[in-house]
Amino acid sequence: MIEIRVPKLNNNDRAYILIDWLIDNDQEVASGEAIAALETSKAVEDLLSADDGILQHLLAAGAECAPGDVIARIVPPGTGEIPVPATGAVEPAEPVGQFVTAPAQELIDRLGIDPRSVRELPVKVVRAADVERLAASRPQHSDARLHTLQQHQRAVAETVSLSHRTIPAAYTVMKVDVGAARAEVRRQSMSLRALVDLPDLLIAAVARLQGDHPLFFASPVDDHRARLSGQANVGVTMDAGTGLFVPVVHGAADLSFRELVAVLGRYRQAARTGRFHASDLNGGNISVTLHNDEDVVVAVPLIAPGQTCALALGGPQQEVTVDGEAGVSARTVIHVGLAYDHRFINGRDAVQFLRGVKAAVEAPADLVGNR
Repeated sequence: MIEIRVPKLNNNDRAYILIDWLIDNDQEVASGEAIAALETSKAVEDLLSADDGILQHLLAAGAECAPGDVIARIVPPGTGEIPVPATGAVEPAEPVGQFVTAPAQELIDRLGIDPRSVRELPVKVVRAADVERLAASRPQHSDARLHTLQQHQRAVAETVSLSHRTIPAAYTVMKVDVGAARAEVRRQSMSLRALVDLPDLLIAAVARLQGDHPLFFASPVDDHRARLSGQANVGVTMDAGTGLFVPVVHGAADLSFRELVAVLGRYRQAARTGRFHASDLNGGNISVTLHNDEDVVVAVPLIAPGQTCALALGGPQQEVTVDGEAGVSARTVIHVGLAYDHRFINGRDAVQFLRGVKAAVEAPADLVGNR
């Protein structure tokens, strides 16, 4: 008999919601098959079977569970029913037409939502995010002037507050000519038959600087020590209207440019639905924040707790320049800003790092060809 325990999915959560069983009770499963869906504060993560056999549920869908809890077991075929341990185990509930998770019910009660409108939702398991969307779609009355942050945005608010309280940040901005880079992303889009844009090149440029600038990819331990990393795990901000997410391109310096574009394409699709795996959102050691609307000149990025810096990509700007012979020409530039923890990174270091980014982005063919 093999016990299925809840893994640690998110360092910020003490408990998760078992939102649904993907395999019915007493059914055969194969090793590596997804058997249950767990909801964290950031994502929905599939729990995989550890072996072949017969799956036996020990917890009802919709119940809360903590890392380390045994929620199921896998037994050999023909084993028969094994008594459920008395310590904390819960018998599977009978199938129902719709199940409301505990966080969703708390929101329903707090917001005064009509249960009939909840029952009309086209979902088997009602999660907090479903209730938030339902609440947002309701007509606003004149006395309803208080806006309550959604669960995901509350997590963002906590991160922002912690960053500003604990990280003494400085900020430097550098101008980068992206004329050649814009031409290169058009060529790469046609060659790869995929959407390629300036952020892809910027992430590639940042990742390859890890070896020369290890403190920019480090994690502070205290005011005087930081733990270095052996690779570049680049987080990139994405917000497609379902909330702000920062998925991580793990080992970005080791990926070919084609592989990097594929990973970012998958993340952009996940951002549209708000469905990321927990592993997509964890493990970043540097962040790139995207503010590349053409009207944005400069943006100040937030340094994520546990990191030493973050970069911000501004929008492309047209400017007129004078060449060495007093001739006038136009070029397209972006502003790349670097916010950095001044305990570990000094201004001179920040400028050298930004110069490395600038050189790579302004020589995009070389950047793409060497990845």
